[in-house]
Amino acid sequence: MLVTNTSAIADLLACPICGGNLRMDAGEQLRCEEERCRHRQSSFPRLGGKDVLIDFDDSVLDRETTLASGATSVVGRGRWRALLSRVIDGSNRYTSTLANMMIEGVQKDATRRRPVIVVMGAGEIGHGSEPLYASPDADIIAFDIYASPNITFVADAHAIPLRDGVADGVWIQGVLELVVDPRKVVAEAGRILKPGGLMFTDTAFMWPVCEQAYDFNRWSPSGLRWLFRNFDVLAAGQSTGPGTMTVLAIRYLFQSLLRSTKLGQIAAFPFVWIRLLDYLCGDRRALDASVGMFIFGRKREQPIGIDDLLSYYDQQPKLKKSMRKLARDPVARQTLLNAAAQPELRSARE
Repeated sequence: MLVTNTSAIADLLACPICGGNLRMDAGEQLRCEEERCRHRQSSFPRLGGKDVLIDFDDSVLDRETTLASGATSVVGRGRWRALLSRVIDGSNRYTSTLANMMIEGVQKDATRRRPVIVVMGAGEIGHGSEPLYASPDADIIAFDIYASPNITFVADAHAIPLRDGVADGVWIQGVLELVVDPRKVVAEAGRILKPGGLMFTDTAFMWPVCEQAYDFNRWSPSGLRWLFRNFDVLAAGQSTGPGTMTVLAIRYLFQSLLRSTKLGQIAAFPFVWIRLLDYLCGDRRALDASVGMFIFGRKREQPIGIDDLLSYYDQQPKLKKSMRKLARDPVARQTLLNAAAQPELRSARE
């Protein structure tokens, strides 16, 4: 269930500048209590009914622009864009399975209050992540760099305004390609996660620029694994494959020729059937030519080494096949979560 007001999680919040305690002032705005913090003399703004907990001196966002716009998105968004993109570009068919796995996994690990799952980049609810929000058994703390009814507060993922080790799970869907320093963002995810906490990420590999000036990164499967080297991989695979990549290339070709995003998407409709070829592709080559990659993992005590990284390449097809079984077999999902939660079993597998 989405936490819509920061007052409900006051004990979990931290200043994005110094990491100190935040308190509500007389004007019902959050303020840092730390003497050493440069933000102690002023409250964090509140726009669109959401607290804006951002260190603007160390962010891609400009303070004056954000305040003047009411913390609205700088990139155009709308229903027709999302609908056409989903039909033409496809989506990760395993996301809802992994969302349910995260709910099941954090329920088992939580020992105090209700489990907390932090969702990054949640201005628009990611396709397949709906089970997270529907569950009454976990608190969803969601944020993005713009105000939206779907978030708890506005924040920059490079400095998450939460205390260390407060999250049982972190959900990072369609975010890492849009951040300036992904290593810092992943480090922040690790910081707020409890030992053994769960993580899901889904990000771009062979995808054109999609967020204008705010699009920065792409990853091969092995590159994504190294980025998340402080996690054990429980499940992994591709969001969509070479067939979808072909349709995506056709769409961008038409957009370029027609000088219009909307007309390009409409013109690509007759070629949508090519996406079905994803189901006929061999796993190894399909993984090497994916539109996007995903990893579902658990925080580990020490990072993997280079040898582990190199061996991951040959493990990828097996993980992809295992993901198909997890999608249709709830018992297999629970068995995986139970085994991964036991350090001695994880060590034996390694």
